[in-house]
Amino acid sequence: MSGRYCWLVVIILVGVSLSIASAQDMSGAIEQVKESVLTIKSGERVGAGFIVSPDGHGLTSAHLVGDSSQVTVVLVNDEELEATVVQTDEARDLALVKLDLQNLPAVRFAPSSELKQGARVAALGAPLGLEGSVTQGIVSAVEREAEGKKYLQIDAALNEGNSGGPVIDEKGRVVGVATAVVKEAQNVGFAVPSDAAIAFLQEAGVMLNLPLGQQAPAAVRKPATGPGKLPAPPVVKQARPPWLLLVGVPFAVALVVSLFVSLLVTRRVRRRPAEPEISLAPANEDEDLSDVDITLH
Repeated sequence: MSGRYCWLVVIILVGVSLSIASAQDMSGAIEQVKESVLTIKSGERVGAGFIVSPDGHGLTSAHLVGDSSQVTVVLVNDEELEATVVQTDEARDLALVKLDLQNLPAVRFAPSSELKQGARVAALGAPLGLEGSVTQGIVSAVEREAEGKKYLQIDAALNEGNSGGPVIDEKGRVVGVATAVVKEAQNVGFAVPSDAAIAFLQEAGVMLNLPLGQQAPAAVRKPATGPGKLPAPPVVKQARPPWLLLVGVPFAVALVVSLFVSLLVTRRVRRRPAEPEISLAPANEDEDLSDVDITLH
């Protein structure tokens, strides 16, 4: 009897340790996509964007570029250059820009329709001009309708400068494009679902040179674009969790704990024939949410 309890405790502790480690740490996912994030300046407005194809196409918010035919783009290495606004879609609040660069590290997409409520996400951008910033949260609602449009609602903090930036999942895949927040609220943000972004890119004829999930090589400038070369960003590698540490350390700790639990259980079994079962019932409460006003950043 005590042996069964020991192994049960070991399995539970190892599982909990792995779940906590994977749920709390999104640094690997952020590392995969940060080289693709752009800071975009259009007149007095500052926002974000990200590279969607190695041939220099980038995605951002339509309200950020406005009527401009060109915008200033700041790369991850702080180099500034001009990008052409190729196409905009005000209904989706998306804009396609083109940089005169090749072999850029493009993001990967994941279908927003497959997201689950409560899934962890991170938003990358330049809130208040602070380039390379990251905020983290969860999916508050997979499909939220506001002002006649459908959004992905998240609680990751969004501010002016986040618009057009990627919202990624735990695997570093883009699941949305940051676009708006609720006025006079805290951490109630909205993103254009990745399904809509993918449809927009396909309609614009953007061709990915690499299959989804495959990493692009380091960026290099075209020979015809004047002096200087763009410093190649660090090679992005798939995040591989240290399984030996994640499994080995909790396993060792669990073995030690299980010895004490075994002794305790053995004593209790000798004193009492059985332990009462504890039943927990979920507490569910329906919410009636009224329409909210959102503001674009």
